Amino acid sequence: MTLPRSLDQLVDHQIGRWHLEAQRPTSRPRRPCVALSRLPGSGADELGQLLAERLGYAFFGIEIVDRIARKAGVQRELVDGMDERVRGAIEAILDGLRGRHPRFGESDYVHRLVRVVTTLGEGGAAVIVGRGSPYILGPDRALRALIVAPREERLERIAKRYDLPLAEAHSRLEREDAARRQFVTRSFHVDPDDASLYDLVVNTGTLGIEGAVDLLEATLRRRNGDAAGSR
Repeated sequence: MTLPRSLDQLVDHQIGRWHLEAQRPTSRPRRPCVALSRLPGSGADELGQLLAERLGYAFFGIEIVDRIARKAGVQRELVDGMDERVRGAIEAILDGLRGRHPRFGESDYVHRLVRVVTTLGEGGAAVIVGRGSPYILGPDRALRALIVAPREERLERIAKRYDLPLAEAHSRLEREDAARRQFVTRSFHVDPDDASLYDLVVNTGTLGIEGAVDLLEATLRRRNGDAAGSR
């Protein structure tokens, strides 16, 4: 399947932003990532993009991470120019993950996915949505949050996003919920709705998107100090 040119351009743009971040002086504190898991229809993409804009971070949505993980050439571009110190740190993290979770990366795709997310985590200054990022990155490299919303609101978002009547949106939401759970449990062997896996659970239904962004930004700054948001 040929991906839309706009997605290729978005990948190039985000990789370019990450390269700029990686080339900053090594004495500058690494700005931690934000890794979001989400219930489908919870508004995590909108939230993540807004948070990235606020923080001056790069945004890596599910489609972008998936594109990088599936294309070897894009992966090579991601790590181009990285020094040996950073490469060594990434390998050390991967070794640690394999030790804690022996079945991590048992498929070729998941192995590449873990490497991509680990690379982004070591570079820092990125908001990453889904694709196992909260289970791959530890609390030293990311603020890990689960984004939720009431089912009725998730259903409305799905219907609006795909221009579907509510009955069809209901079926689509059921499929997306099931696919998310199957992917995470099969690939990472965890329950994606286990709140203990995250630093924060954020309900966009009660806080709204703006309120959820405010909470995540404040939490990140409080936990990591000025390095989290300084540009």
